[in-house]
Amino acid sequence: MPMPKPKKTEDKQEFVSRCIAKLTREEEDKWPSSKQRAAICYSEWGETPKEKAAAEKKSSKKK
Repeated sequence: MPMPKPKKTEDKQEFVSRCIAKLTREEEDKWPSSKQRAAICYSEWGETPKEKAAAEKKSSKKK
């Protein structure tokens, strides 16, 4: 099964949610860890783990 790719109309959150859901439904046996599936989807979006951590840190400061 090919990896999901972002659609032109999707923002990051929409894509990652769709991607994780698809991998969970169709490839959970191949990617049993939810963290693995999330990492794959963020990677497909083009975000590195370092960028994700920085975005989460910035988001938590706003609350």
